Amino acid sequence: MCHGKAVAAFPPPVLGEAVTDGGISAYRWPQAAADKRIAILPDIYGCNPFYQGLAGHLAERGAEVHLIDTFAGLGELAEMTREAAFARRHQVRDKAFLDLAQSYLGAHQITGVIGFCLGGLYVFELARRGVDAALVGLYGFPQGLPNQDALDAPFDYLHEISTPFTMLLGAEDAAVGPENIQRLQARAPDLPAMALTVYDGVGHDFLPLLDSDEPAKRAVAEDALARLDAALLKTPS
Repeated sequence: MCHGKAVAAFPPPVLGEAVTDGGISAYRWPQAAADKRIAILPDIYGCNPFYQGLAGHLAERGAEVHLIDTFAGLGELAEMTREAAFARRHQVRDKAFLDLAQSYLGAHQITGVIGFCLGGLYVFELARRGVDAALVGLYGFPQGLPNQDALDAPFDYLHEISTPFTMLLGAEDAAVGPENIQRLQARAPDLPAMALTVYDGVGHDFLPLLDSDEPAKRAVAEDALARLDAALLKTPS
């Protein structure tokens, strides 16, 4: 299961103002004269309370935030199940969507992108395309994902990437697959563009562990949040 519920460590979830531009729909938390403009690419469950809270967290730190609605026009989920979410996800044409999303990023002068799960796969591809923004992925799929308009598997092009990006994974991630994570770790020393962190003791969707009663798991989530804040909100020297 990816994200869905609100996280108490973030501000209360609310939707930003609706924006539609160039075939992309999003929710925006505007900031006057913000020098950081961050786009969030959610998982297969879409723009739910978890991502609204994360947007609020970044907005509180002075960033203008754009929560991209990957599934705009495809309707609300009939139920919060993996099966329903994947049925809707398979209606998205990945290459066509990312072409539009890349144009949106440029038009809105986005300075940072964070993607989760499916959005993490998109981060690999944005790095491949050389998008000029801070790029952070959580639980991205280096083996790619099937789709009617599928993106190439990152494993096939990682060696070509020169644009820096960050990828955060849990060692016990059954969705990505421990074997794929281990393969990515083995290649990481030869991939200078990729800053890879693999956390022991957690699997998929570990950022909500900010609310965990288990100190070790909460510490993983806190470290991940600190890393994404540092990457997305840092001021150039």
